Amino acid sequence: MDDDHGRISTRRIADAFAELLPEHREVIMRAYCGASVTELAGALSVSEDIVKSRLHHGLRPFRSALQKNGVTVP
Repeated sequence: MDDDHGRISTRRIADAFAELLPEHREVIMRAYCGASVTELAGALSVSEDIVKSRLHHGLRPFRSALQKNGVTVP
């Protein structure tokens, strides 16, 4: 992959991520960095069910935004 393609993909991913609600961005980013649902719940002072809900309701529009921005999503 050349540098221009990498920059374009990174920009498209960042644009898609920016479309999410802040609470969805936060749990997705922390989960991506390896935090468990239990750890996220403790860090955010919410229940594990809330964390799961935010992940679910954040990932769906994130995938859609990625596709809209031309990023292939498995």
